[in-house]
Amino acid sequence: MNKFLIVCVDDDDSMLAAVARCLRREPTFDVRATTSAKDALAWVASEQVAVLVSDYEMPEMTGAQLAGQAKRMRPETVRILLTGKKTLETALDGINQGEVFRFINKPFEDKALRAAVMQGVERHGELLALSGDRQRRERREALRTALESEYPGISEVKREGTVLQVTADPWSEAKAMGLAGLERDLES
Repeated sequence: MNKFLIVCVDDDDSMLAAVARCLRREPTFDVRATTSAKDALAWVASEQVAVLVSDYEMPEMTGAQLAGQAKRMRPETVRILLTGKKTLETALDGINQGEVFRFINKPFEDKALRAAVMQGVERHGELLALSGDRQRRERREALRTALESEYPGISEVKREGTVLQVTADPWSEAKAMGLAGLERDLES
């Protein structure tokens, strides 16, 4: 069974234990808990963290600041903030700094927290897929740019004064024309 890494951060030991205990009931979660925002960031930097669940009010940095740094390291890590402050300022701070996925009020209901984290895991999968697509597009564009700079005009074909652009799927066209040696996995 593939488990999703969930990192919980709270400076209050008893609240941290309650959050971790609640999430450990879900068999697909691998839950890590810490009172240190720096430890949490180290995990985010070194491992594929699906969801970061953080308290908003902490002494090292706010949960919004932690979410913002986590986002810069791994945009596909989904960020959830727990807060006892139900203010617009708290919400705006979380959204602006860390693009927070959900806010959960303290005290929280176990079922609601697990549901939010499960939705976060689903969103994490979507973000991973998008980042893979983006990386392939960036590699393809870099290759096209390098080829064009080394061989100017390679991406254009001139016929009787008309310029034809290479299509978005040249592989299928090359195969249809019977050109050998071109494999789609060259893009990977």
